[in-house]
Amino acid sequence: MKPGWLHVQWLILHDHVLRAASESVRFAQHHMPMLGWVGVVCLISYYFIWTTVYPADYESFVVRFIGALVCIPAICSKKYEKQLQPWLPLYWTLGLTYVLPFVFGYMLAQNAAHAAFVGQTNLVWPLQNVVALVMFILLINDGLLATLLWFFCTLFILALIFAMDSSLNLDELTRVYLEPMPLYGFILVVGSLAIRNRKIIELEKLRAMSNVTSNIAHELRTPLLGIKALAQGIGMHLPGLIRAYDLAITNDLGIEPIRRRQLERLRTSLREIEVETDYSNVIIDRLLINTTERPFEHHAFEDFSAQQCVIEAIHRYPFAGGHERDMISIDLDRNFMIHAPPILLVHVLFNLMKNGIYYVQKAGKGDLTVRLVTGRRMTADAIIVEDTGTGIAPQNLRRIFERFYTTSETVHGSGIGLSFCKAVMDGLGGSITCESEFGAYTRFTLMFPRQQHA
Repeated sequence: MKPGWLHVQWLILHDHVLRAASESVRFAQHHMPMLGWVGVVCLISYYFIWTTVYPADYESFVVRFIGALVCIPAICSKKYEKQLQPWLPLYWTLGLTYVLPFVFGYMLAQNAAHAAFVGQTNLVWPLQNVVALVMFILLINDGLLATLLWFFCTLFILALIFAMDSSLNLDELTRVYLEPMPLYGFILVVGSLAIRNRKIIELEKLRAMSNVTSNIAHELRTPLLGIKALAQGIGMHLPGLIRAYDLAITNDLGIEPIRRRQLERLRTSLREIEVETDYSNVIIDRLLINTTERPFEHHAFEDFSAQQCVIEAIHRYPFAGGHERDMISIDLDRNFMIHAPPILLVHVLFNLMKNGIYYVQKAGKGDLTVRLVTGRRMTADAIIVEDTGTGIAPQNLRRIFERFYTTSETVHGSGIGLSFCKAVMDGLGGSITCESEFGAYTRFTLMFPRQQHA
């Protein structure tokens, strides 16, 4: 049975809320301990300010103390990062809702409801509530999620106040708490628009990166090709020059001798120059392809085997040394055909191998495996790239394919590699998925439309 319209809308909203909660944690995680300390100090100190220095009509140590307790996990978030990771999105959104819109909104409503007459409420309380709402939407970093949380929090505050006390100053409560609601709505709308500007900024960042890499490529390719051509030219004549040197030494023509080790170095250094120029060109190619907005625009589709693609990717990948190459193992027994631009798929594998090698080295353990999977029972053929390095934290897993998504840990990258991989696989009519267990492994699966088997 097909899902109804309301069910579809609920699924969309549910997915958006989960993604927004994870993104909120990503943006705030680096500052979370500091924010936790600020919350504890402010909540406790303000209680004594409003009870002794400037006595208010209403104060509650219990409400503020609970808020301080809510802030404690944020203070410990770095120390117990692995244990708290699965719960951080839920904790952060609910905890932030309690500390900001609930505590400040509740105090504002209670002071208005307990005022002796209309106009007695201190102006500080509405101002604090506005500041708390602005901070809330900035820290949540998603307009829809912030609006939903604030709306339900407001309903809960009103229900709680009326349930606790029937003798309230309704006129003052209406004037101070309910009448400014359009202002709060305006703040939420403006905040949402400001957050949406981030998408525009990301697009401009991509264009700027593309322009920069294009300029770099233009300036570097010509001298690199020149260096390689010079090395090849010298290499063509070097054997004859070495033979002439050997004859001169044999016939005692009085030339200065060259150590045998230096002669061997001359034979290998030219090849090393060619390898280094090829390495530099591969890096330039990867930057150019990853930053393009339309990866399929200048690349023709071809039929080739998955085995051929993996072998070419490993052969062309710019390994930093033999130790990086040694950590990769391949299983290419189950071969299949792919219809795609070969260069794009090679660069997809480049990105996955680059990430896998980085996290294996960061973990100080494990290896990286590339294997082909196919069979009659499968609906599609697949290339699997798996590493047993650090793994990916659960709250980050949902966002890894979004452009410019990165975390404070992934300082080795720009956040465009995996989004490029997804764009390519979607353009091929396939898909890319990721499974990971934090601290154990990460597995990327590239699914391809079924072609004729090799």
